[in-house]
Amino acid sequence: MSIYYIDGNSLTLETIRTIMADKEARVALSGEAAARCRATRSQIDRWMEKDAPVVYGVNTGLGNLKDVVVPPEKHIEWNKTLPYPHAAGMGDYLPPEVTLTSLLLRANVLARGYSGVRPELIERILAIYNAKVAPAVHSEGSTGLSDLGPLAQNVMTVAGLDEAKAYYEGGLMPSREALRKAGLAESFTLECKEVLAQMNGSTMTQAIAVLAFLRFEELLPRVEACLAGGAELPEFFAGCRGVVEFTKGILNRENNISCDNPLLFELPEGGYEAVMGCNCSNTQVGYAADMMNTVIVELANGVFEKISGKIAKNEGRHLLNKIKTCAMQVSADSIPTKGGQEDHVEFSFTAARKFYYAVELAGKLLTL
Repeated sequence: MSIYYIDGNSLTLETIRTIMADKEARVALSGEAAARCRATRSQIDRWMEKDAPVVYGVNTGLGNLKDVVVPPEKHIEWNKTLPYPHAAGMGDYLPPEVTLTSLLLRANVLARGYSGVRPELIERILAIYNAKVAPAVHSEGSTGLSDLGPLAQNVMTVAGLDEAKAYYEGGLMPSREALRKAGLAESFTLECKEVLAQMNGSTMTQAIAVLAFLRFEELLPRVEACLAGGAELPEFFAGCRGVVEFTKGILNRENNISCDNPLLFELPEGGYEAVMGCNCSNTQVGYAADMMNTVIVELANGVFEKISGKIAKNEGRHLLNKIKTCAMQVSADSIPTKGGQEDHVEFSFTAARKFYYAVELAGKLLTL
């Protein structure tokens, strides 16, 4: 059995690829990351005491309830109900590999220590990931400005709440049943801020984009061989390569960022302050996904020209047309939400899903 440690700072695309390929892989929280989490958690505990200052998201409600103080004795009950109004979604479920990858990425985000969650929560998330219990998450319902809906559905499986569903060993079932079959506790008590810390971010978007990119890299040598045909690659290929390297850099960085609201930063005089401004948007991933979709169209055009045979050519036209529909940019189609409170919503979730789909179609085109 191979053990891979996450620390919130060094989870790369290559590491994710290696973990996914290793059937005996187990992911664990590093000791250094656990210590950081315990340090910031101690500050959360102090803010839970009577007469503590009011801190949004820690001892208050959310949204319209932001000015309502939640007393310490009510926090367990409050956190148990919090995922339900957020876990909205529709459409088919996302592929299990996507939600599993989102668990790994979210655990790494929390391991940075800025969210103030207990190490035990991260260990719970990793235990579910290692057991390959994949939360069932609807594919529609996120604008990309924080994946609140999809990530709330993850939270429900982590906590083992009623109505949560998950995939396990190829079957869809209630999450508690899946957790029990996997040898894990059916429920897990989420304490102060631990629901918010799991929902506040665009980790589902990131998971989709990461998997799409890894699959694209696997296809790229076959694309090169097809386009070159024993000669030099077309000139446009160098430009495509540049976009690919740019996207790789974006995704590697986004694997290791802190996205939550508030975040805890250590003060020079000791203790921590809660800083708002959450970094929950995944704008740059939306832009990168849109660019990758354009690259895939360029490459697919070249691959299509290499297809011979009337039937194969017709199938190729159909696939190429569908790939081109993925290249319509969505990240620039910003629509303000929440009465203008959130003035830029870049739909990175949709851009990432189109990237994932375009790669799938490109793989089919290559088979022709």
